[in-house]
Amino acid sequence: MTNAEIREYKAGDSSAVRDLILSILQKEYPFDQSAYKETDINDISGTYSGKGNVFFVAEKNGNVIGTVGIKRDASDTALLRRFFVNEGFRKKGIGTMLLKNAIDFCKAQKYRKIIFRATDRMIQAMNLCKKMGFEEKENIEVSGFNIHKFVLKV
Repeated sequence: MTNAEIREYKAGDSSAVRDLILSILQKEYPFDQSAYKETDINDISGTYSGKGNVFFVAEKNGNVIGTVGIKRDASDTALLRRFFVNEGFRKKGIGTMLLKNAIDFCKAQKYRKIIFRATDRMIQAMNLCKKMGFEEKENIEVSGFNIHKFVLKV
């Protein structure tokens, strides 16, 4: 387990969060980018503010090494978004810590379910979500790749 801190996003994190997410998308998911529009990462504060929304970062030694966002989808449903961990910090418990924080936040907000969508290449994220109780509910082919929809009842 890496001693990273999980905390809520603050305005000073903007470029570090954007750089982390874009670098992972460009390196690991170059063909999937059409499924993930960048609009929210250009305005994390605006997109993830308000009741029922939050954006967490994992930080180690002053560096942002992971992210996860929760966005209200309906009164009882949240979307799990932007779930990323820097390649050098994977399999060290960071993703689990981020996911637990997101789930705890959703429970506190009285959400009844959390939805996470992933492409075929997001194997580690999908496996971790399954380990945490998410169930795959859909698998849809879109533009040459599959989007998997996972749901966790909380």
